Amino acid sequence: MNSEGNIFYSSNFSYSVFRKNYYKLLYLVFYYFIAFALLFSGTAKIIDSEPLINTLKLFSIFPVEIQILIAALLPIIEIGLAVFMLLKIKPRLTLLSITILFAVFLVFSIYGALAGIGGDCGCFGNVVTSSFGWGMIGRNIIFVIIPIGVLLRHSLTK
Repeated sequence: MNSEGNIFYSSNFSYSVFRKNYYKLLYLVFYYFIAFALLFSGTAKIIDSEPLINTLKLFSIFPVEIQILIAALLPIIEIGLAVFMLLKIKPRLTLLSITILFAVFLVFSIYGALAGIGGDCGCFGNVVTSSFGWGMIGRNIIFVIIPIGVLLRHSLTK
């Protein structure tokens, strides 16, 4: 409490302190959002990989063996990256890897939308339906921007 009796006023409080704390909170929200999105997506694909396998079949650029390998490894990679984030193991490299992964998802969503591929993409197993189109492209753009922002913020604070 200051000399005038106002408990809400502090001479140490300033807008820059508020802004710094706001950006830190925003960073943490986005950081953990990415981790939990990857955990959720990877777990859903492990529980039911059929939608992902069906989507990969629609992309005739991959032989069947590669499709099975992708369907087996992708959830493990997603969960692994999420665990690395949660444990803060090599955060810059992990965020860069996530950005690349999300960029690949964006390229495939654009390709699927332009090629007219219909149906569920298998992004979240059978838990969340998501079909190719502008909505998926927009979501994947956001999923690319978020880790870039988190990576930039992380680089600036270290």
